[in-house]
Amino acid sequence: MLQAWMARMNSGDSSRRLEQLWRESPPAGLRGLAWLYALGWRAYAGVYRLGLKRRAQMPIPVIGIGSLWVGGVSKTPLTVAVARYLQALGVRIAALTHGYGGSCYRTGALLDPREYPDASIVGDEAVELRLALPDTPLAVGKWRVPMAQAAIERWSPDALVLDDGFQHLPLARALDLVLLPAESPLGNGYCLPAGPLREPPDGLRRADGVVLVRTSMPLATGEAVENPHPRPLSHSAGEGSQTGCLSTEEADVRPHPRPLSHSAGEGSQMHAWGVPEVAAYTATIAPTALLHLSSGERLPLERLQGRPLTLLCGIARPERFRRMADALGYTVERMHIYRDHHAYTPEDLQPLAGKTVLTTMKDAVKLRERLPSACDAYALQIEAHLDEALRARLQSLFTGTPHCRRES
Repeated sequence: MLQAWMARMNSGDSSRRLEQLWRESPPAGLRGLAWLYALGWRAYAGVYRLGLKRRAQMPIPVIGIGSLWVGGVSKTPLTVAVARYLQALGVRIAALTHGYGGSCYRTGALLDPREYPDASIVGDEAVELRLALPDTPLAVGKWRVPMAQAAIERWSPDALVLDDGFQHLPLARALDLVLLPAESPLGNGYCLPAGPLREPPDGLRRADGVVLVRTSMPLATGEAVENPHPRPLSHSAGEGSQTGCLSTEEADVRPHPRPLSHSAGEGSQMHAWGVPEVAAYTATIAPTALLHLSSGERLPLERLQGRPLTLLCGIARPERFRRMADALGYTVERMHIYRDHHAYTPEDLQPLAGKTVLTTMKDAVKLRERLPSACDAYALQIEAHLDEALRARLQSLFTGTPHCRRES
């Protein structure tokens, strides 16, 4: 019932009403439903917290990228940024994603590098990850523990990066990062359906760090926010060091994150909702280019300025996509909004004939060969950049000292 209600609310004008609701104090009826939702979550989490069930430990570090929010916090771009950063350090990784919306969601699938499946099989987010990380092994499926074990057996990676996994408690993590929107980290502080949260705010006690996600607008073509590429670890640690590890001396000289209550600009709200002190990092997302869906050509952001556009998206927070288009100076004539993970039909796409269309990369993986021939379609490419403290925290996992995740 809750999923059906969310599907109805996450489309068209309903999405905008939902976004507004989640910034305000919700009506009593929704608060009651949120209380029941939170009660059910606490019962589930309590099974692991009390040790009635144990979390599966992997023999290599597992880095989790998740959120308290139900969606729209740029988890996939952050997962890509973390994966690329670790690979630049010389760490061999495999990525795990749930594959929601694909036929292998429950059965699972292992994708070797350069293996490109259809979104109908592995889901839109898995294909988005594959396009961004073509040389990275990818394990897709709802059941993360067996998929993690299968990935380790097949590819022997140095680490696993888990996309959208904070609420998946069976799999233990060496580092659990929780993404929150910097402009409103907790929304109105309520769980679904009265608010945007998948679990109560005090769930951050399980987190090793919160990443406050900010949007940089606009980003000139070719301009870099920062240089995210360090020296490989094997070159940084000295001749006698273990491959893939930093020396202890180098690992100790690092910037330190600030407490969340000092970083979010909403410390009083954090304490009011029972949020513990937790390390806070910053990540910046920014549009970097346009991808022409027909030719695959990567084009500058300025290409669409002055042209009347139709926006098309099926994502959790479509209003963010609209604000990004406005900030880029685009002229938006019409916007077609569908629910998150929407499977487009020919009837959905026929009105786009003869239009210039801008969509998201998440939607583009389902649209490239299905759009009307007269449609001139582009996808907005987004990249995330990690702050120095977060990069240092990631490096610290590979200092040669075992880093085991706590059970609770």
